[in-house]
Amino acid sequence: MLPRTQQVDTDTAQQPQHDEKVAQMNSIIYEIRTIYNANTPLFTKDAIRKASEELEICQENASSGRNVILQGINGVNYEIFVSPPAVQHTSNKEQHIGGSTWIISYNSIEYLTTKRDVRSFSPETAYLPMIITACTREIDPYPYDENELYVSSTEELHEAFHKIERKWKMSEYYEQLQATLAAIKTPFVLDKVIGVALGPLITRTLVNRHSIIQHTLISVIYSILLQRGVLSASSKRYIQDPVYTQRDKDVLCSAGFTVLDDPQAFLTLDNSSVLVSIDPDIPVKQIVADICRPGIIIWLRKYDSVYQADPDSSRVDKMIEKDYYELDFPFHESFGDLVMYIRKVT
Repeated sequence: MLPRTQQVDTDTAQQPQHDEKVAQMNSIIYEIRTIYNANTPLFTKDAIRKASEELEICQENASSGRNVILQGINGVNYEIFVSPPAVQHTSNKEQHIGGSTWIISYNSIEYLTTKRDVRSFSPETAYLPMIITACTREIDPYPYDENELYVSSTEELHEAFHKIERKWKMSEYYEQLQATLAAIKTPFVLDKVIGVALGPLITRTLVNRHSIIQHTLISVIYSILLQRGVLSASSKRYIQDPVYTQRDKDVLCSAGFTVLDDPQAFLTLDNSSVLVSIDPDIPVKQIVADICRPGIIIWLRKYDSVYQADPDSSRVDKMIEKDYYELDFPFHESFGDLVMYIRKVT
């Protein structure tokens, strides 16, 4: 007589393990919400500085993975392994966005407290507002468009930058912008303008007009506020975006900007700053709400959407309501619906 074969339902066998992990995820999310609602900062300058130090070590040893130590919102230090970046298979990696690099990934409170597929849930990283990861940037192919502008050298990009800048400054919008900025009155003097996540100037050979206009906005804000005495004579223009290539940096430095490596803009940002953030892919608003109160803030107006990389949390709402008054900012297709906040005098 042949032995009987017992059939096992693998789905049923795995169910207790799945349920246990779901319960663990729900418990951690509840704990994070409780910690956050007790006004524990999601981001601190000390934690950002520590992440910066870990990132720098990673970048110095980019050929291999390593362990990094990052602090969770619960105050616990977690040691996690970060895989190395993928091998770059092009000799033109400095000429366009692409390839792989180490970056800091910033997580909003919404991200940390959103339930997800348990297969992608990790208790080791669940509490972390910042994670260092090896990010591969992919470039979507684009068809040639005779109405677009293409360049093949740093010199051509420099020329295109100033051509777009000059044309924009002759527009009707520029007159509206000047009037808006000229109406700013503050009882305090600021000493820097910081632009965050304004995007690369070029993708392969295609010039990004919106990005160039956004950088031009920083220069215009700087010039007008300097003339009006809102900015001190020694003030500077800082910009930060991890996607800048060396070509971008060369052109931007020649235009008078000081380019900062991530996360130095957040470490430089303080109460004496003008902050400009236009549709970033990181939670800038939540970082700001935890670390400082810039004198002037210009960023996207709050809107309701499930899919937001820079969401307005309850903490951001409280900061704006308590510490700022609002001024309208003229709409432009390169900026979207921006709003300007001036810090109240307490």
